[in-house]
Amino acid sequence: MATATAPATASPALAHSVAKRLPHRDGNAWKVAPYAAWWTTRPAARLTQAGRPGALILAVHPWRTDIAWQLDDREPYEPDLALDRMAPEPVVRETLRLVLPRLDDAAALAYSDRPSEAENARLRHLNLVGSAVRAHGAATLYRVGDQPNSHVVAWGNAGLQYTVTLVGANPACDLSVTGPVASVERVLPLFLPEPPAQTPRFPVRSITSRLGRRVAAHLVQYTDVDQLDDGGLGFGAATGPFGYVAPPTDPVARVRDTTPVVAELHGVGVDHLVHHAAAFAR
Repeated sequence: MATATAPATASPALAHSVAKRLPHRDGNAWKVAPYAAWWTTRPAARLTQAGRPGALILAVHPWRTDIAWQLDDREPYEPDLALDRMAPEPVVRETLRLVLPRLDDAAALAYSDRPSEAENARLRHLNLVGSAVRAHGAATLYRVGDQPNSHVVAWGNAGLQYTVTLVGANPACDLSVTGPVASVERVLPLFLPEPPAQTPRFPVRSITSRLGRRVAAHLVQYTDVDQLDDGGLGFGAATGPFGYVAPPTDPVARVRDTTPVVAELHGVGVDHLVHHAAAFAR
């Protein structure tokens, strides 16, 4: 691995604030050390977690925060993500959404062609999620998934049913949320971009079902929404978690907050789920 020499200056305070907010794994917190990022002379830090391959590189500018991921065979020569934010909460949010899943995915290539190791990693990752929600009072159920080489952890709480699926060596989770539409609407934005200052105009009249119009009007505050050929909704972008809302059984039925809905999210990081475990379990 090409490495950089750590500068004499201390790590930026933002890196320590971010490290405190990122989820622990097996009781291991993130540690921060000064670092010289290749792409800037600004103060930077390297964030690592015991037992986890790779690291995060965080560089702080007066007007933005740069984040990159590093592995033994991958030295970042430019940031993987540049945010026009300087507060720890939005930096953590986007690190969980966009950066850590890419780091985990690259690390998984080491065992992607070894089924037994892939299965061990799959079960370990699901147990991280299951342990986090159990710590907040939820009862979990583990089972073999419907797809080949897949496993599932599921739980229910406050009228919602959650199902997390991992397939093969891919560490990006599929999350299914089933329950009343008002409750599902509160869950989905946890995985979507922050809403812009002005919500774009969206022609909800082009959505043919009443439930679709209700959900589309909510999701468009955060991301793009499209009606699919089957009457369901697609939302999100391939750069982060994206999803699907199943079409209603009765497209013309009136929609109330208690109307049932099924939503699926794909490309969700394990740490992202652990970070929000308390919200899922109460």
